[in-house]
Amino acid sequence: MKTALIFFRSVKERFDGEYYQSVVSAFNHSGFKPSTIEMLAQNDDLTFKRRFDEFRDFADNIVIVGGDKATFDLKKIIAECMDTALVENQNAKTFVDAVAKSNGVNYPESYAFLPIEASVIPNIHGGYQGFFLDSNQLTIAVLPFEKKEISVMLSKYVLPYFENKLGVKREKLVLKYFGDLVSIEQTLEQAKALVDCFEYSITELNGDVTVDILFDANLALDKRGQVLRHIFTNQKENVYAEFERSLGERLFDVLKLRKLKLAVAESFTGGRVVSSVINTPGASEVVDEGVVTYSNESKMKRLGVNEKDLKTHGAVSSVVAYQMAVGLLRNGADVAISTTGIAGPKSDDTNKPVGLCYIAVGTKEGVHTYKYNFSGSREKITETAKNTALFLAIKKLKNL
Repeated sequence: MKTALIFFRSVKERFDGEYYQSVVSAFNHSGFKPSTIEMLAQNDDLTFKRRFDEFRDFADNIVIVGGDKATFDLKKIIAECMDTALVENQNAKTFVDAVAKSNGVNYPESYAFLPIEASVIPNIHGGYQGFFLDSNQLTIAVLPFEKKEISVMLSKYVLPYFENKLGVKREKLVLKYFGDLVSIEQTLEQAKALVDCFEYSITELNGDVTVDILFDANLALDKRGQVLRHIFTNQKENVYAEFERSLGERLFDVLKLRKLKLAVAESFTGGRVVSSVINTPGASEVVDEGVVTYSNESKMKRLGVNEKDLKTHGAVSSVVAYQMAVGLLRNGADVAISTTGIAGPKSDDTNKPVGLCYIAVGTKEGVHTYKYNFSGSREKITETAKNTALFLAIKKLKNL
């Protein structure tokens, strides 16, 4: 089933790649990977009409995100192309009025006007109501732009609607993975060669990977087991969860299971590692402390890092990362994580490259230090290092 996805956005607004990725991922995770994706300016009615006509010739579904962003009469163009008219839809008006009362906002009357044959996609968080319009084998879905609004509409209405249209009931398995993308994709393709009975999608953000596997609900359990055995045999060390769970949440789970207390000392990650664990309710059970030892003085006074080693090797070094972790363990923690590195955009006075970092993870039985050279923006380097530190701690504790 071919799906065309159209976004409308204001060219004056900052491009939020994470937002667009999250919307596309929602389709990928449900097995409806868009065949084509268009991003149009909010005032470009001519391009929209041309592309809409082109998509009608090959797509089974056309999904328009940001109908409320368009500065032209988007609904009118759709109605004219589909040879119908716009009328006030009573169901849409009911939702608009209810949300307007709840939010204390007066929404435009046009929000309740839909093509005659359209059915409403309820928007419980905003005034702009979505709609489905079916014609022959083509389904058109129009949605607002705001993430809070669209996420509910996709999960509760749009994606189930497409699944019902496809006529196939499927079961989804989510694997959380950290590691090389090529490796996990090769493993999945090998599994498909063995038993071609599933679809999958891979979404990566700063090293953290979500693998969504869709099985036919009628598939025999032994074939499903064969697929999973192949994946886990080849990727056991890198799959950190078999359900939707963040790295911080998963580290919390393992710490709680082992009844251990975590301490974290961060330099260039600035508290992000420990914050990822603290975000989980009940974190006080597993977190002892988190410190941001940004300066050399702080590293020496708070963690006992050797001044001579700081001068000889620099703050960004394996020796210092190791001593930072040891300092935490000396203060009573069961598990220690430390990070030191150069996030950029410029290097420090040692001329070490931007992206260089050292992460130390250990227990009282021993500390291991890892060296990485990450690339990208300051934000990407920092987030990737944070995720890497969390994964290394999970991996360490799983093997205890």
